Amino acid sequence: MKKVDVSIISLTWNSERYLESFLASLFADLENSGLKYEILIIDNGSKDKTKDILKSFSNKYPSKLVVIPLGKNMGTTFTRNIGIRMSTGEYIAILDSDTIISKNFFKNILNAFEKIPSKNIGIIHPKLVFPDGTFQESARRFPTLSTKILRLLDIEKLRTKNESIPEVLNNEIIPVDYAISAAWFLKKEIFEKVGLLDEAIFYAPEDAEFCARLWDNGYEVWYYPKVEIIHDAQRLTKKKPFSKLGLSHLNGLIRFWRKYKINLLREKVNFIRKSYLEN
Repeated sequence: MKKVDVSIISLTWNSERYLESFLASLFADLENSGLKYEILIIDNGSKDKTKDILKSFSNKYPSKLVVIPLGKNMGTTFTRNIGIRMSTGEYIAILDSDTIISKNFFKNILNAFEKIPSKNIGIIHPKLVFPDGTFQESARRFPTLSTKILRLLDIEKLRTKNESIPEVLNNEIIPVDYAISAAWFLKKEIFEKVGLLDEAIFYAPEDAEFCARLWDNGYEVWYYPKVEIIHDAQRLTKKKPFSKLGLSHLNGLIRFWRKYKINLLREKVNFIRKSYLEN
């Protein structure tokens, strides 16, 4: 495979409801971007019409879309790492299949590397909105046990006080503790320097873990609301906190809290955020 400008990596798992809109928006923007690109889709053993939709797009764009079928659901980290290893792009976009890309997304997000006032960019995360256009809080402070309990109990006022970043809520460009992996944009060399996603975490919080590792290694996670995409977020673990997936999420959180000193990481990010605001 020849090296390309950007590799898009996405997962599917019974994604027929969203997949066609996602792929159509991707190809519409990429075909007009002037960028050399590849799209790598790893399917987690879908049983609905997902594979038929993938086959249809693969037939239409045979040199641009690569589908890697798996026999069962292998989670988010193992599967994304397959795509990362296979990718040849200088930049990598990790996108959920329930997103819809806005016009000129890739050109604008690439330009963000020049506009953000930092030489240590790890991840750039765009603004996410729900399908009805309402704001989605997708970049926050690192999760703690208390914030998870507040989120589970829907005690929003206290949850916001402990977890939200005011500048994110105000649509400002700002460094953040972590951003959800529904939409990440980064250079591939970042993975070569800090490692791939933690495969001991099946589903989540693989995003918080990887962002913590970036901060630990001198890289920064930036929220960039000048670029906006739609994300039809499912929030599966909140809907069914005691399901198999919910318990897997709890195991991932415990691993995350054991690996990192969250209070120290929060202080580090707060210091850099404050320094940016003062300058």
